[in-house]
Parts: sequence; C-alpha cells; structure tokens
Amino acid sequence: MPVSRGTYKKEAYEQAISFRKRGFTYTEIAKICGVSRGTVSNWLAKEGFSIIVAKSNKAKAAKDNQARIKLVNKARNVERTLKYTEAVRHAETEYRHYRSSPLFTAGLALYMAAGDTTDPHVVRLSTSKTALQQVFVRFAVEFLGVDKKTLHFWLLLYPTHDEIKCMKHWSKKVGFSVSQFSKNQIISGKSTKQTLQFGVLNTIIGSTLLKKKLMKFIELSLKELKQ
Repeated sequence: MPVSRGTYKKEAYEQAISFRKRGFTYTEIAKICGVSRGTVSNWLAKEGFSIIVAKSNKAKAAKDNQARIKLVNKARNVERTLKYTEAVRHAETEYRHYRSSPLFTAGLALYMAAGDTTDPHVVRLSTSKTALQQVFVRFAVEFLGVDKKTLHFWLLLYPTHDEIKCMKHWSKKVGFSVSQFSKNQIISGKSTKQTLQFGVLNTIIGSTLLKKKLMKFIELSLKELKQ
C-alpha cells in the first residue's frame, strides 16, 4: 500500500483498488470512497492494472463518443429531411397562390433560362443583363422569403474590366451593398464591351431548402405548361 495515502483508512484504499479493477474512473472512485481525486491518483496511477484500465476506459469513451455522434447525426438528418419535405409540400400550396403573379412567372422563367439547376445546395443566377438581375432579386425577396441583405454576389470579369467600377455599377443598379460581393473571378481574354460592359453578375443564395422550394415551383410550372 502506497505511503502517500496519508491518514486514509486501509478500507478506503482497498475499496479504491477493487473499484478500479472493475473499471471505475478516478472521479467515480473518489466519490464512492469519500476521498479526493488526487488521492486516488496517488494510490493508483503507477499500478500496472490501473494503467490498463485507463487505456480501456479511454478506448470505451472514444467508442461511446463515436456512437453518440452517429446518433446525433442520424437525428439531424431525419430532422433535415422532414424539414425539406415540409418545405416542398408548402411550395405546392404557395404555387397556387403565386402562379397568377407576373413577377413570379417571370422569376421562374428567368431561372430556367439562366439559373443553376444542378447544385442542390445553392440558388445561383448568372447574367450580364441588369434588368434581369433586378427582376430575380425582387423574385427572391418576395417569393422565396430571402432577406436582401443576406444575398451574396460575385462577378465574372475580363482583365480589361475595371473591377471596382463594375462592382459599384451592379451594387447601385440592383440595390445591394458592395460588401455583399464575394471574391470575383477574372478570366483570360478580352471582353466585348458592347455585350459585357460590366461583366457577368452571379447572384447567390446558399440554401438547400430554398433550392428545393424553387425547383418545386419550376416543376409545377412545367407540368402546368404540358397540360
């Protein structure tokens, strides 16, 4: 029995040994035996069997943690799926109310023509036409419920473009802060000033839920056109 156990009774020490061999942690043993965790550590830290128990407890804790993370992720996935399903269901109801709006139909047609339909997590419209970006931003705010301040933008430019001038142009015309620009992309070559005077603006909404909602609107619109 270690000398460092001080004045603690032999009974407490023997209990600590017994509980440790059964896999109890220092903290658990300290509470059961009525001693400090430091005392338990002094008693057991250098014992061979205690070191083995420590490794076993660490491995078990890691395994339990992995299992817990899997359960949490599974619950989140279920919750997320239900949320997306509900959004699509609501989109069907909303479509019936919105379908007579010229802005709504224009927004859908615009996205079908110039929007990204492949990335499931992002709504993105790319066009060099100022009026079309104005329409889409209005559509996004009114029918997708987007806060205009949360939109992000980036420009596709040629080296011959004045980047700051182009950013200010789009910011003023579409009505958003220059701070909402992400990093612009500069491509090699020369632009035709008549067609790309201010580059191509990309309007970005990073939302899987809104992408599903928008694609449902488009699906219903196309289905209606086929009837």
